[in-house]
Amino acid sequence: MNEAELRYEAERRQGELIRAGHEHAWGWSGAAGELRARRRAQFLIEAAHLGPGSVCLELGCGTGRFTELLSESGSELVAVELSEATASLARERLRGRGQVVIGNIETGEGVPEREYDAIVGVSVLHHLDLELCLRNTFSLLRAGGRFAFSEPNMRNPQVWAERHVHFVKRLRHVTPHETAFTASSLRRSLETAGFLVDLAEPFEFLHPATPRALVPALLLAERVLERTPFREIAGSVRISGSRPAVPG
Repeated sequence: MNEAELRYEAERRQGELIRAGHEHAWGWSGAAGELRARRRAQFLIEAAHLGPGSVCLELGCGTGRFTELLSESGSELVAVELSEATASLARERLRGRGQVVIGNIETGEGVPEREYDAIVGVSVLHHLDLELCLRNTFSLLRAGGRFAFSEPNMRNPQVWAERHVHFVKRLRHVTPHETAFTASSLRRSLETAGFLVDLAEPFEFLHPATPRALVPALLLAERVLERTPFREIAGSVRISGSRPAVPG
C-alpha cells in the first residue's frame, strides 16, 4: 500500500472502532459534549448560510451526529463518509433527512458531482491531505458559495499531546496521520487555494468531559478567556468564507 492507501485503511478501521462503541472517546454524549455539538452545528448553519433552498455538502459525516443537527436548517444535505461502518450509523440516525454516500473527499471519488451552495464539516480536515481535498472536492462549491469548518487547535495543550505523545495518542484513539491546525495555518491553506476567508479564530474552552454541574461556571470562564491572549490555546479553531464570485 502507498501512503494514501494506508491512511484510508486507518480511517476505515477507526470507523469500525466507532461502530463498536468507541465514539464516547470524543465526548459528544455528555452534557458538555451535547452543548459543544450544538454550538458547532449552529456556527456551520449561520456561517455557511444554510437554509431551505440551499444544497450543502458535509465532509466526513462520521456517524451523522452533525448531519442530524444540520438537517434542522432545512438545507438539502449530501453527507460524504469514507467508512461504510460509520456511514451506516449515519443513515440510521438521519432516517432520510439527508443523503449519505460513501466517498473519498481527497480524490473526489464517490462524491456526487453537482454544484453545492455550501461545504461544511466538523473535525475532518485534519485527517486529510488538505491540498488534495481543496483541489478535488472544494472545486464543487459554486462561485459565491460558502464554507465553514471547526477543527482541533494545535496550540491547545491536549491537542498537541494527542499528536505528539504516543501513549496519549493511543488513549485518545488518534490515528497516526491526524494533525491539527492553528487559525493562521488553516487560513493560509484556504487562501493559497484561492478561497476568501472572512473568519479564522481559536474558540471554545468548554471541555467535553466537564460535569454537568460545572458547565455554567466553565461557560462564564470561557467568555472571559476568549477576551484574553489565552484564547490562542482554546480547544478548537473555526473558519468560514467563500469561493470568489465569477467576475461580472
